[in-house]
Amino acid sequence: MSIMNQSENVKHQYSGGENLSARIKLHEKHSTNKKGFFPWLHEQYQFEENGSILELGCGNGMQWKGRMDALPQGSSLTLSDFAEGMIAAAKENLAPHPDNISFLQVDIQDILFAGQSFDTCIANFMLYHVPDLGKGLSEVRRVIKPDGQFYAATTSSGGMRQYLHDVIKIFEPGTSAFSQVIPFNMENGGEILGRHFASVKIHVYEDSLAVTDTNDLMDWLESSMSLSGYRKELFSDLYEYFEKIRAAEGAINIPKDVCLFVCTA
Repeated sequence: MSIMNQSENVKHQYSGGENLSARIKLHEKHSTNKKGFFPWLHEQYQFEENGSILELGCGNGMQWKGRMDALPQGSSLTLSDFAEGMIAAAKENLAPHPDNISFLQVDIQDILFAGQSFDTCIANFMLYHVPDLGKGLSEVRRVIKPDGQFYAATTSSGGMRQYLHDVIKIFEPGTSAFSQVIPFNMENGGEILGRHFASVKIHVYEDSLAVTDTNDLMDWLESSMSLSGYRKELFSDLYEYFEKIRAAEGAINIPKDVCLFVCTA
């Protein structure tokens, strides 16, 4: 896939909030770690008073909902995303928003801020979408102040992806769905980030899925680019397969591998 096509596919997938909402809903309702990923994530963040924060790929902004008051005094937060539809969704979800939060459409490969503009940058579950990741990370490094922090969450190329690939292969033996190694993952992320940052640490979030509503899993699957172009009958086959498991075992148990990389400039 060309860089242009990859960028357009990402824009299409996240042109509105529906796909992302379906993906978040599955994890919020059926994750076995009841702490919740967003509360855990905010425990890892270390923000300073009067600090400037830039989130790249903010999505629908839900990680900040109800948490703005917890930011240190004098903090400013800039939420940005490659997709205009995500910016609109974030504005809606965080309305009314305080004066210390702003929204911008930004491409990580060309961040429209001067060097050393931010104390903290965040890019969660989005670096694997970036066509030129080296360029994107160079831009992140450029806009972070000396000793600034960069936080980047991602998943494993195994875990949930491998589980779903194996199931889909039952019905589509030649499938490539979820088989591709994502370009930025738990296994290679430390090495990639180490080319740009002085210090890189990994924090693993222990979790899995126990899905008790098969429709939620199907909504997640239908929101995925990995299954675009597949025959409609596949989704009926998958529903019947997963529903039998849910009926027999009470839940569809799916492994999850998620981590947060914490980098110092």
